[in-house]
Amino acid sequence: MFDTESVTLLQKINRHSSDVTSCDFSKNYAVATGSSDKTVLVYEWRQSLGYVEAAYCPLRGHKYGVTCVRFSPSQPVLASSSIDGHTNVWCLRSGKCLQSLVQANGNGVRVIAYSTDGSLLVTAGEGGIFCLWSTSMNNYTLIRTVSGHDEESIQGASISPDNMIVVTGDVTGTYKLWSVSTLKDDECSTPLATVRDAHDLGINYLDFSSQYTIHISEEDGVTERCYLLASCGNDHWSGLWQVSITQVGKGNEAPILPSVPIPQLISKLCGHSSAISQGRISSQGDLLATASIDNTTRIWQISSGRCLKTLEGHTRYVTSCAFSEDQTMIITGSNDRATILWDLSGSLGLDSLLPSNPSNMASNYLVENIGERDESQSIQLLHKLEQHSSSVNSVHFSSSYLVSAGSDHKLVIRSWTSLGEVGDGCVIEEAHRYPIHQVEMCAKSGLLASCSLDGTAVLWDPETGMIKKSGWHVSGAGVRCVRFSPDSHIIAAGGDDDEVHVYRSDTCQKLATMKGGDGDGIMCLGITFDSNFLLVGSTDGHARLYCLMPTSETPVGLIENCHDLGITSIDFSQTTHSQLPNEEGRYEAATCGNDCLVKVWTIKAEDFSITPLWTLSGHGGSVTCVRYSPKLAEMIASTATDKTCRLWDSYSGDCLHVVESHEGILTCCAFSPDATLLATGSIDKMVLVWALPKDLAFRSFIATRNHSANVVEGWSVENVNRWLELFNLPPSNLTGSALLHNSIFEILDQLNIEDDRFKEEIARRIEELRKEPVGVEPPHEFLCPITHQLMRDPVVAADGGSYERSAIESWFATGRTTSPMTNEILDSTKLEPNTSLRQSIANYLDI
Repeated sequence: MFDTESVTLLQKINRHSSDVTSCDFSKNYAVATGSSDKTVLVYEWRQSLGYVEAAYCPLRGHKYGVTCVRFSPSQPVLASSSIDGHTNVWCLRSGKCLQSLVQANGNGVRVIAYSTDGSLLVTAGEGGIFCLWSTSMNNYTLIRTVSGHDEESIQGASISPDNMIVVTGDVTGTYKLWSVSTLKDDECSTPLATVRDAHDLGINYLDFSSQYTIHISEEDGVTERCYLLASCGNDHWSGLWQVSITQVGKGNEAPILPSVPIPQLISKLCGHSSAISQGRISSQGDLLATASIDNTTRIWQISSGRCLKTLEGHTRYVTSCAFSEDQTMIITGSNDRATILWDLSGSLGLDSLLPSNPSNMASNYLVENIGERDESQSIQLLHKLEQHSSSVNSVHFSSSYLVSAGSDHKLVIRSWTSLGEVGDGCVIEEAHRYPIHQVEMCAKSGLLASCSLDGTAVLWDPETGMIKKSGWHVSGAGVRCVRFSPDSHIIAAGGDDDEVHVYRSDTCQKLATMKGGDGDGIMCLGITFDSNFLLVGSTDGHARLYCLMPTSETPVGLIENCHDLGITSIDFSQTTHSQLPNEEGRYEAATCGNDCLVKVWTIKAEDFSITPLWTLSGHGGSVTCVRYSPKLAEMIASTATDKTCRLWDSYSGDCLHVVESHEGILTCCAFSPDATLLATGSIDKMVLVWALPKDLAFRSFIATRNHSANVVEGWSVENVNRWLELFNLPPSNLTGSALLHNSIFEILDQLNIEDDRFKEEIARRIEELRKEPVGVEPPHEFLCPITHQLMRDPVVAADGGSYERSAIESWFATGRTTSPMTNEILDSTKLEPNTSLRQSIANYLDI
C-alpha cells in the first residue's frame, strides 16, 4: 500500500560502470537493469542482504549500450535491447541467451515492450520502424515489420492490455495507433490515428495502463473499448490520454471501424523542471511514475493528476523507473550509475521476506516449455573455416564434399561427415582468372561446376581437383550462375550477357539458348525437382519460366516485378507446402532480392500460372542467397547484407532462427544433403559450419530412408547403431549389409536379446528393413493431419485432434472454421499446447 508519508530509500546499488539506462521489476520482485556499459544485471532478493546479483551475472551479449530491459509477464525470460540492433532474450534460470532478435532494418533498438499476457513483444527504434514478435514456445518469431514514422527514431512503444492496439511515438512528438489485426509489412499499414505535436520537443516514452473498460451495445452489436495512455517528452510534462476504439461484432476479432476518434488529452501533469525521460503506470492503474533530467522521480495519482511524492536521491538525471507488481516498491536508474530501490509502503526492510529468485521463477509463471533450448531445437556453430583470402561467394554440399569459392579465384574442396566433421580440404589456386561467383555439385555424377566473372564455366573432379571439362561455356561477359538439374542430365549457365545456355551434362552439347529479358543480365537460376522447368532471375526484377523437357527458348511463364531492385537467388523445393487440399502448386520456388525480401511462389504445370504463397520479411538489407533444406524442405535459409542468416518455416512463413557470427555481409548458404549441417559464407573470408536442430535432421533421415532403394545395404556401423537406439538396444558392430544378409537368428544372438517377445519384435523390424521401401516410419500420431509431416509444436484444436501449430493457424487464417479432419464446424479456434505429445516426439527424435 502506497503511504506518501512513509516512503524511504530501501537500497542503493552501484554495480554498473556507466549510466543505468533502463530498469524493470518482474511479477515476483526480481529486478533487472541495463547500462551503457553493454551489460544487463539481474538481482534477486536475499533476506537480510536485500537485492544481490544473480550468480550468472553480468549478462554479456550486446556490442553496444543497452537501451531497454523488460521481464516477460508470462515466461521466465528477460528481454534486453541495444543500439547494436539486437534484442536478446535471456533465460532467468541460467542466464543464457536463448535468442537474439535482429531489428529488420539493422538499426539500433531504443524501446521494447511486452503485451500484458506476454504473447507479443514490440521492438522499435532508429529508422522509424517497429517489429512485432510472437513469443510462443521457445521461439520468438517476427510477425510484422512496419515502417510508419518516416525514418524518425521511435522512442516510445506499448501494447494495449487486450493486444488489439500498438502505439508508437517518435522524436518529432508524433505518436500513432495501429490495429494489430490489420498490420502489414513495410509501409503498407495505415495507422488508426495519428496525434501530431503530442510533445513539442519529441516523445520519450509511451505506456498503456493495464486497466481498460468495455462498453457493449446489445442492440446494434457495437463495442467501445477505452484505454488510458501515458506519454512524456522533452517539454517537461506528462500527458494522460483517453484512447477509444469502436468495433462492430463480438470478440477481439471484430473489425475496428475506420472512423476512430482522435485520442483525447484528459490530464496534463506538470511539475518537473526539465525533460521527462520515462513514465510508467502501476499494475493497478492508479499511479504514474515519471523520471526526469531534473534528477527526481515523481509519483502521480492518475485520478486527480496530483503529485503525491517527489523522490530525490540521485546526483544526476534519472533515466528510468518501474513499480513492483504490488506497488510496494519503485526502482529508479540514473546517469549517476546508481540504481535505487524505494519502499513505498513504509513496512519493508532488508530483513523482509520477498519471493524473488530468478532460478525458481518457473513456479511463478504459467510456463509450458520455455527455458534453455534443448538439442533438438538449437543451432550450434561447429567450424570456422578460414582458407579464403577474399570474399566467399558460394558454398555447396554434396554427399561427401563441402565446396566453397570466392573472389580470391580459389576453389576449396573439403570432406565432411554426418557427425559434423570437416576435413582440411584441397585448395585449387587460380581455378579461374577472376572472382568465382557460384559452385554446384551434381548429386548423381559427383561433378563439380564453377562459373566466374572471367566469362567461363568449368567442370571439375572433386576427388582429384583436376579439370574434367573446360571451354564448353565461354561468354564475353561474366558468368553469374550455374546449376545442375536434379536428374543430372542438364547443366545451365547464365550471366551478364543476359542469356542462359543449357547443355547436356555428360557431353556438354548445347541444347538451347534462352534470352533473359531486356539485356540487364541474369543473376540466378533454379530447376524444378523433376528437371522439367527452369526459372531464371534477372537484374530487371523479373523471373521467367522455361520448359526443359522439351526444351523451349521462349518463356512459358513470367513473374513481373518479382523483386523491385533485382533478383539475387532462386531455389526450388522438393515438395510443396500449401495447407489447402486440392489447391497445391505443382512446384514451389523461393526467390530473394535487393528489396530485403524472400518470396515463395507456387507454379502449376497445367497452365504455367505462378502465384505468391509467402512474403518473408525480416532482413535489414539485400538478401543475397536463398536455399531450401533437402528432402522435406521444411526450412528455407536466407542470407543478407545485414550479416545474418535466417531460417524460415516453409509451412507458416515464420522466422524460426536468426544465425549470426560473421563480421561481414553474408553472401551464400547451403544445407547438407542429410540436413544436419548448414554452411554460410561471407565477405569476411570465412565459411561457418553450423549444426542444425536435431528434429529437422532426423525428419530428413526418415525421408531419405523412405524414398531410397537399398540404402540399408550401405549403412555403416554408426547408422545401424542409430537404428538400434530406436528400440533401446545397445550399440553393436553390425553393418547394414549384415542386417540384410545375415540370418535373423545370428543377429538376435549377437544383440543378446533374452526376452522372447522382444526377440519377435526385433525380428519383425529386421524383416521390414528387408522390404521395399526400407525405412523407419514414425508413429502415425506424430504426423500432422494437414502436412503429413512430423510435428515440432503440436497443439490440440476444438475437434480434439492434434496439429502442427503453424499448419492449423494457416488453416484458420484462410477464413476456415471447420475441422481439417471431419469438416465439421468448430465451436472455437482456440489452440492448446499438447505438451505430452511434444515430449513423446522429442523422445522419439532423441537418437
